[in-house]
Amino acid sequence: MSESPLYSLVAGEGDGFMLGLAAGDTAGGAWDLGYSYITEQATVISYQLIEERALDRTGLVRSLRELDGGEDGEQVYRAESPHFRTWLDRAAAGSIVPEQEPSADAFARAAPVGVAFRRDPDQLLDQAISLGTMFHEDAATVYSGIVAAAAVAASCFAQSGVDLIRAVEEAVAPAPDRLGGLGGANRLTQSDAMFGRLADAVGVVEGSEALEVVGGDAGYPLQLALAGLLLAAPVMEIYHTPVEQAARVGGSQLGAFVGAMIGSRIGIRAWPWAFANDTWFAEIGRRLVRGPDETGDLPIPYAVEQHLMSGSAQGFH
Repeated sequence: MSESPLYSLVAGEGDGFMLGLAAGDTAGGAWDLGYSYITEQATVISYQLIEERALDRTGLVRSLRELDGGEDGEQVYRAESPHFRTWLDRAAAGSIVPEQEPSADAFARAAPVGVAFRRDPDQLLDQAISLGTMFHEDAATVYSGIVAAAAVAASCFAQSGVDLIRAVEEAVAPAPDRLGGLGGANRLTQSDAMFGRLADAVGVVEGSEALEVVGGDAGYPLQLALAGLLLAAPVMEIYHTPVEQAARVGGSQLGAFVGAMIGSRIGIRAWPWAFANDTWFAEIGRRLVRGPDETGDLPIPYAVEQHLMSGSAQGFH
């Protein structure tokens, strides 16, 4: 008989998601000195959700561009993907054009949406689609972000194992019909079969094996996201193992997503590897879950990242 736990208790209802996200980003090594543009974006999105409890595209573009230097500031994004770099350059030129190429950037970007709308599946779906289509025109990429948001939301309530897989499958079921106008939408018809394979494979702990279960294509964002979901499904005694495995097969993008899931499940807890600004991330998670709905007394994201880039002492002081 297996001695693995069959369930876990709710711990903070998602307030550890940003700590886990930053930990997974760091583990993936996109930036060799800590967390990267992945966490920076999630922070900006979280701030807006704390303040407004909804996404505003115009305000979000302005806030994201601020970390890119805005009109005359210093660029503080670190190790950004070519996809995000292109999007930022177009935004600077006054044109917000979603990219057509598949991208794994959608995973971690959607994590704050999952926490903010963990109790409202309809709003979660609406907001995840709005966020995804702001950056992407590829259906599988947008869908993978919706999967990520739903997975993080379920993790806030400590769902695990087959229950987690089925909860995510149910939450995202209406999404393909709403993404029909995007490129490659016909491929989403394969998603039902992928979820079925996931449910049968719960317990896989190796990153490469998890990817093979869903098709083995690390360049297809939906397969990569589902591999991350499979890795995070078991309740592991060594809680950071799924994050390490995710980082091995999907770098910082998948590591951050799986980290957000695990962080949502276990709450605010120390991670075994160091990264800057951990107490700041803990407070962001607390506020997104429990309020207050304000950030005026929190550090300005641009100032935090500029301080980190300047070489001053790391950490939130």
